Amino acid sequence: MRVGFLIASQLLMVSGQAPNNSPVVLVDGEQAASVVVVPDAADRRSIELEAANLIVSVVERMSGVRLPILHESQLGSARIERGRVVVESNNRPEGVAGEFALLLVGPTRLAESLGVGAEGLGVGGMRLATSGNAVILLGGPTEATGHTDAGGVRYAAIELLERLGCRYLWPGELGLVIPQTQRIVVPSLDITYTPKIGRRGIRWRPFTLREGDARQVLQSLDTSPDRWQRTWTEAVDSPIPVSWDVWQRLGGEMPNFGHAGAGLRDAQWALDRHPEWFALQTDGTRDQGGIARWRLCKSNEELIDHVAQDIIRRRNEDPSLVLVSLCPNDGGYSTWCLCDDCRALDPPNGPPVTLLLFERAGSSRRKEMPYVSLTDRLLFYWNSIAERVTAEHPDLLLGVSAYSRFSDPPVERRLHPNLVVRYVRSDHEGWKGWQQAGAKRIFWRPNILLINRRHAKLQSIVGQMADHVSFFAQHGMTMTDISSITHHWSTLGLTYYATARLNWNPHMSGDEIIADYARHGFGPGAEFIERYFQRVEQLTAAGRWGIDEDEGDRRDAVSSGEIMAELRGLLNAAERAAGDDRTIVQRVAFLRMGLNFTELQDVLDDMAQRAAAGESVDRDRATRLIDLNGLVLRDLLHRHPLAIHVPSLIRQSATFARWRSLSGRRVWLSDETLQDRIDNPRYGLTGREQSIEDMLQAFGL
Repeated sequence: MRVGFLIASQLLMVSGQAPNNSPVVLVDGEQAASVVVVPDAADRRSIELEAANLIVSVVERMSGVRLPILHESQLGSARIERGRVVVESNNRPEGVAGEFALLLVGPTRLAESLGVGAEGLGVGGMRLATSGNAVILLGGPTEATGHTDAGGVRYAAIELLERLGCRYLWPGELGLVIPQTQRIVVPSLDITYTPKIGRRGIRWRPFTLREGDARQVLQSLDTSPDRWQRTWTEAVDSPIPVSWDVWQRLGGEMPNFGHAGAGLRDAQWALDRHPEWFALQTDGTRDQGGIARWRLCKSNEELIDHVAQDIIRRRNEDPSLVLVSLCPNDGGYSTWCLCDDCRALDPPNGPPVTLLLFERAGSSRRKEMPYVSLTDRLLFYWNSIAERVTAEHPDLLLGVSAYSRFSDPPVERRLHPNLVVRYVRSDHEGWKGWQQAGAKRIFWRPNILLINRRHAKLQSIVGQMADHVSFFAQHGMTMTDISSITHHWSTLGLTYYATARLNWNPHMSGDEIIADYARHGFGPGAEFIERYFQRVEQLTAAGRWGIDEDEGDRRDAVSSGEIMAELRGLLNAAERAAGDDRTIVQRVAFLRMGLNFTELQDVLDDMAQRAAAGESVDRDRATRLIDLNGLVLRDLLHRHPLAIHVPSLIRQSATFARWRSLSGRRVWLSDETLQDRIDNPRYGLTGREQSIEDMLQAFGL
């Protein structure tokens, strides 16, 4: 084991020596050697009882022993003698023998008497300390101005369990790592930590039946909405009292915002009465092609005053309002305003961008025009509103985005101090540029986890995420809102895991995270899993499976066959090292399922690209592989829903539109005789397949 790895990977601040340096035994053999104690005020909805139940649940899964939970008053006149908690024999909990230890969860009289408190912790902070025969778990304050986080004591409970070797790699039973032992000992600890990132947010993006053609997609997969919902719910249901994201200590609340029509709420009213407030289009009209995603004339002073006065009224009516979004609408089929006044706000020496000029609003027909960044134009609009609003309400914040054609820092203008910037790109120089232009409140809102949403192939950007989160945390980032976990856990699960852990501890390195994941999840096979993911990191950085889905697949000098053989060899070595550990073998099979899926997609992509270029391809084999893809998708959907989120993939890939040159834009089967493979227990994937030919055989093809 690497010296100092645990300390480096957890970034936990040790405040001097623990009050007593002896370890604390929680379970010894088949008997409880400790009790869990919560404050008398803790009811069934309290964070203290939630943390206590989590500890009891996981300890029982580790050892088979269930620790009792008591309210402090049930210990009677418990007292401190020579640095240890002493409980009179008539108050001894049933089933606990000898001199037992105590897990003091939350602010108790006994913790205070032991001299262990929560002083110095910030919102969402935690303290985990041993003292004599007690383990003390405390949380910091739950709120401050514009920031709430009641999870501190739960974070301490999770830290304790992770110190005992537990991890939660991906949702569901298989991803939960709980070592088996009949003796559980807590080493001497005194840890205080307040998360540097106050709101730790990763969007959890499941496919919902409200999205577009969802019902049609599900029908094409031979399932029903109800059946899919049951399958998905069972897959992500946590076997312990907290979900995967809660275990990773995501959470905390700070004012957040999204696209909001640049602050204009009554757009239809405005379009009817003040069309001049809207963006001048290429056809000379102010038409917006419908009112769903309108664009505005940012130089219009009447519009600016209208939006500002509306915000002032809203705050007058609701004094609790702390932030209002001024972010423009996202996307749509209308052109940015082309009027002379707006264009005069764009500095000629601004960074280059490309504007889309739509033939008319609402039409997808468009052409591109080289132009300059629109940031200064947007900043004129935002600052003008902020000046009016803060004259009435000096503490009200206004949310804006560094995004799209206004991602670059401004050239000529500085930010009003009440503007809160959500930064969508991931480059460091741009972040610093916004800060140099006066951004005092800035947070990261990237789309970085959407990299494989259109193909779901194997990728890993753990090192890249570690670099980004560490840099932004060191340069003023107080919150994240990262898009999005798309639930391709067999191909991108490590990156999801790393992103979550970096939100809690932004100073871990990518290598540390990969090593931690491999060691805890794959035991004796850890060396090979670590090498597997390091290689995937290299391949992703080289663009092997297209880090930017809009660029398609790029090839390097190493053939796909060689890469697959290399990666399969590492997974096979990990499986052999696991021996008869069935859980580790199953985890390896889960990863192999993602590798096999990637190879099938890669082969079909290559065939489609060659066919589109006019090269000859084996059409019979292409049809056979497209049929295999359909069967694989159905099997994953029903039996392995966490491996690849099939409904989301079909929707995001536009039903595999990239295979249209193979007549492959489908998920149904070309031969009705293949329908008997669906839901037939004789056919399906196990994760033990070693090639596409093995996958074909798994479905009798």
